[in-house]
Amino acid sequence: MFKHFNGKVIQVIESLDVYDACSNHVINIDTALQNVFGIESQIYVTHFHPAREKFANHISALDANEEDIIIFHFSGLSEFCADAVIKQNCLKVILYHNITPHYFFDKNSHLYSYCKRGREQLKEIIHHFDFATGVSDYNLKEITELGYNPDKTFKLPIIIDDIDEGNFLEVADSKKDNNILFVGRICENKRQDRLVEAYAKLRKAFPDIGDLILVGGYDSSSTFYKRIVTLIGDLDLKANVHITGKVSQSVLEDHYHNSLCFMCFSEHEGFGVPLLEAALHNIPVLALDAAAVPETLGNSAGIFKDEAELFDKFEKICSDDKFRKALLEHQKRVLHASDYNAWIKIATNFFDKIIGGPDRFKSVSFVICTFNRADYLERCLDYLTRSYNKNFEVIVVNGPSTDDTSSVVERWRDKIIYADNPVRNLSISRNIGSNLASGDIVAFIDDDAMPFYDWCDCILAYYNSSHNFVAGAGGPTYYAGSLQFQAVDILVDSFGSGVSNPEKELYSNPDYHRTLLGTNSSFRRDYLLSVGSFDEEYDYFLDETDVCFRLIKNGYKVQHCANAYLRHEFAQSDNRVSKYKYNWFSIVKNTVYFALRFNEGDKDFIIAQTRKIVERERIAYLESGLRSGEISSADFSSLVKSVWDGFDAGIAAANHPRKLIELAPNNNGWLPFETVSANKSFNKLHIVLVTKEFPPFTKSGGIGTLYYHLASELLLQGHDVTVITQGSEDRIERGNFRLISLAPPECNETYTDSAIANINLSWSLKVAIALDALHEELPISVVDTCLWDAECYAFLQVKNELNIPLVVRLVTPLIVADETNGWNMPAIDRNLLVGFERAMVQSADAVVPISQSIQNTFTKRYGIEADERFNIINAGIAYWPSYDVSRGYNDISHFPELVNAKQQGKMIYLFLGRLEKRKGIDVFIKAISQFNHRYPEKTNDVMFVLAGNDGVGVNALLDEHLNGQQDNILLLGEVSDWDREKLYAFCDVVVFPSRYESFGLVPLEAFVHGKPVIGSSEGAIPEVVLDEQCGLIFDDGSEVELAEKMARLCKNNALYEMLSLGAKARVKYLSSNRSALQSEELYNRLILGIKSL
Repeated sequence: MFKHFNGKVIQVIESLDVYDACSNHVINIDTALQNVFGIESQIYVTHFHPAREKFANHISALDANEEDIIIFHFSGLSEFCADAVIKQNCLKVILYHNITPHYFFDKNSHLYSYCKRGREQLKEIIHHFDFATGVSDYNLKEITELGYNPDKTFKLPIIIDDIDEGNFLEVADSKKDNNILFVGRICENKRQDRLVEAYAKLRKAFPDIGDLILVGGYDSSSTFYKRIVTLIGDLDLKANVHITGKVSQSVLEDHYHNSLCFMCFSEHEGFGVPLLEAALHNIPVLALDAAAVPETLGNSAGIFKDEAELFDKFEKICSDDKFRKALLEHQKRVLHASDYNAWIKIATNFFDKIIGGPDRFKSVSFVICTFNRADYLERCLDYLTRSYNKNFEVIVVNGPSTDDTSSVVERWRDKIIYADNPVRNLSISRNIGSNLASGDIVAFIDDDAMPFYDWCDCILAYYNSSHNFVAGAGGPTYYAGSLQFQAVDILVDSFGSGVSNPEKELYSNPDYHRTLLGTNSSFRRDYLLSVGSFDEEYDYFLDETDVCFRLIKNGYKVQHCANAYLRHEFAQSDNRVSKYKYNWFSIVKNTVYFALRFNEGDKDFIIAQTRKIVERERIAYLESGLRSGEISSADFSSLVKSVWDGFDAGIAAANHPRKLIELAPNNNGWLPFETVSANKSFNKLHIVLVTKEFPPFTKSGGIGTLYYHLASELLLQGHDVTVITQGSEDRIERGNFRLISLAPPECNETYTDSAIANINLSWSLKVAIALDALHEELPISVVDTCLWDAECYAFLQVKNELNIPLVVRLVTPLIVADETNGWNMPAIDRNLLVGFERAMVQSADAVVPISQSIQNTFTKRYGIEADERFNIINAGIAYWPSYDVSRGYNDISHFPELVNAKQQGKMIYLFLGRLEKRKGIDVFIKAISQFNHRYPEKTNDVMFVLAGNDGVGVNALLDEHLNGQQDNILLLGEVSDWDREKLYAFCDVVVFPSRYESFGLVPLEAFVHGKPVIGSSEGAIPEVVLDEQCGLIFDDGSEVELAEKMARLCKNNALYEMLSLGAKARVKYLSSNRSALQSEELYNRLILGIKSL
């Protein structure tokens, strides 16, 4: 019934006893939770009876998850459990059984103190609970009188034992004693004194009645007990009134059997279980009209207001057969309304209220608020088309953009809901999107983010499996250009200071609440509406945090959906230009506004505290930039002024009402977004990539780059990805991504006469052992590795036993590398290593050449025919640039010659890579000489830039071929990865004269930025650079033809624009996304035993 619920229901009670109504209720609920509702349940207590040991966990071990629900049974002063429950970070429900008012008892008694403190404690703790239940409406009335919201209450009565219909068959019993029975502890509120007095009078009026039996525990030292004993003696009833104390269940059954009626003078009952137990034994119940008694008995005819009415009704049950039968029939109806089956129906309504059904949320509205990020917006929409779930719509709120965003929107116009925002205010855009939304859930994603393919599935699944108090949820967010998290989870205090990925202890700190990263946040639309959506005072920064705090303040939960992943570019914007140049005015203004909204007390004190925070977190940060020379004095002064202007603006804003909205009913209709993967049956795999190179965790290289991009896309597809690499011993786990770094082997074993072969064999053995261990931990679906170094050679011996398919990617084989690089390897080394490569290919379940060229080369040189196992899948990279916002996208001022050349309108030709003959640097330098000689009219229109580590003595080559005429040449040396991206973006043409490439990633990196490539005709380069489409091809080694191609492109705007557009199209075709989709298809075929296309 509620098996979809992702949490546990944890009941907490101070003491779990036997023959106790509250304790029995706990056990009955526990049984129903497991056997009827399908919910995992636990019970935590401070004390327990030995007979209850199997049910009980000690309260000191209570550690609830945020998905859990705690039901705290409160019936008296809680010494330990209340504090333990309040500290828990989960949904907390109080089930109030009632506490007898202390004024019933002697002021000097323990019960007076116990009940008084208990009722005071209820006032203190009630507002720490998210929901309140009571076993009667009478109890709930007490709760609401304490100021608790009646909309968050529910009556959950006591479960009555199974009804034996045989009890209702009246059979004459001559042995029945016709006693009068009362069951309950002897204490003041039960008023056994009034009962004894009434009994004495009844004996005179009805001399044939039996004895008065008082069943229940007592304190023989209490004043009230002594009073009862004295009263019995004074009325000469010692032979007729019996105080039994606590009795066993069988003895109690006998008492019910031998009783004419159950009589109750109790003046305070929160429910009164014995009233229904008596009815269960088919004896009339006569009870005083007080507290919850009439409610428990369904206002039966047995309720009396005074002794006169009692005597009248007693006479009727003795002599009026019609009255007696009607009363018993009424009691029977009350019982059936309170029996187990009836309780299950009531409890179902209760759990439906706090948990809800399994499919109550069916749709999501994804809102993208965009401003001047046309390319990123298009990427975001592209990745949304790959969603496995189609139950979503996309709302784009634009504005006020001045770039090419309108063209992007036009291309997607029939697939999206669109609106303009004329004001640069993110909260206004969010509110526009929320108003247009038709989905049950509204989710916000930034234009520079990419959702995982199962993002929509995870969001819907989380809300549908969570309790009904979840108003918002967000998930872990990777930086788009890395496998590091921007944030997994975030807590924020009332001054807006956040802690990313906090320690567990902080979650129980009442000063902190969860917020959601704006780019990965979702809300129930109805709850978002209920708090007025986004406060439009927040133009940027803390906007979603303010919503989260208001939701929490209104009794809802903002939770963490651990598998709702996406990747976020954290791209440059007008609010975020570089490491120090942020929109400090808005950031600080909104920080002050937030602090004044969510802190109570002296306003001047709050402002002073906020000022200290701003000085510590903002001013000190800018001062560090000034000290390091990363910002100038002028910039520092300007930025600091923005900070304090924002501070004053925040104070002023807080003096005005909030700028909230009422979400309007949506009449736009549902517009489902068109997806390409919605009908695809997703089979989640555990894919293991084995590669010594895996940047940024190891050095960068072609193989490492290939696998980095492949891993990134496989993660986006929703798979588990583990990378086994070489480095310092380490293990990293980030969501579905794991990296196992193994130390290089010590290589003490001598397997062969070749040292290099022994090293490779030792490494492959280490890899095989790691794979075997990993398979035990999380079963491996497929292992994917490159041919280079035969890293999975040892794994070949066990892969069939483990039933794990192996994919081997063909890159440059050793024979070719040896020849191309002029290594002249000893025959023994070469023959062994080539043998390892040949064995890898022969034993692989699938062979993946990364180009047609490399397949042709390998099959020709190794004498292995390309059979059905061969599947060409091009190496791919992300089709968008990767920048670090802290370094600035366009900041290339540290290369002033480049800046100057661009300002002069020169066309920049870039060679980027290691400066060595294998990469054709000599061909490029000779071509520059040819260009300058043959096209003198163009020499002042161009600049040739050489960037990379010098492995050939480039200055000597320049002197040799250019005779000192190097005015249009710039030598930059080796550059950082971030500067590589900037150089690609800054240049006009990339020259790639490499002498051999098994694929060639440099052209793809250039295409990302829309730069045409002039490449050689060798290897796989023509497969990547399509001549006259995205670049130009020249004959390998021909400096004359290369010079001609460079001259042809110089200042030829029409040709340049055509090739630039072709470059962008080509990189999307050869993207890592396409490569990963092809790889996924191959993996699934292998798992199904299908090895051919």
